Amino acid sequence: IRNFLRLRGARPAQRIVLVLFALLLAMAPPVSAWPVTPAPAPDLFAGYSYTKAGEASLHGWQLGGSYPLGQSLRLVADLNGHYGSFAQADLTQLTFLAGARWAWAKGRFVPFVEALLGAARTKTSVDLSSGSITDTDTDWGPAFGGGLDYRFGDRWSARAQVDLLVLRAEGAWESDPRLSLGVVYRFGD
Repeated sequence: IRNFLRLRGARPAQRIVLVLFALLLAMAPPVSAWPVTPAPAPDLFAGYSYTKAGEASLHGWQLGGSYPLGQSLRLVADLNGHYGSFAQADLTQLTFLAGARWAWAKGRFVPFVEALLGAARTKTSVDLSSGSITDTDTDWGPAFGGGLDYRFGDRWSARAQVDLLVLRAEGAWESDPRLSLGVVYRFGD
């Protein structure tokens, strides 16, 4: 446990995301204690997203959807676009992730944890007086996170979500924390 808590080479923000994820997971009641809710329905999420990719702070958007596989388990697909600049280079990162989400309802609040797997396509461009240089990489890895939906209507919710994207890039593992805020629309009756 000591080595886990030290997280050698991890930035403070990464440690915070991992601790929050562990707390959400620890607070999850056993499956037998989860309340029975009305029939689950597919949903769509759209919102603002921020990520810290290496030393660069990138802002952008997130689109996602989930399909229920039971009362608490959902299949999730997630698409993100983040943009910014760092050290006179323009950066673009597109991420596609898919995986599973476990959610449990607590009245208007619906906390969840998720584990996803996917790829990030990163484009770096530098403008020079003689033209521009562009480099594009695709890196693969998992993402772990969680969040909270607040239902403010039968079909609409507000969502706050935190994830840690762990990528295998150029022979080394990198971890990028991500924060997303937006709205969820639920289909069905």
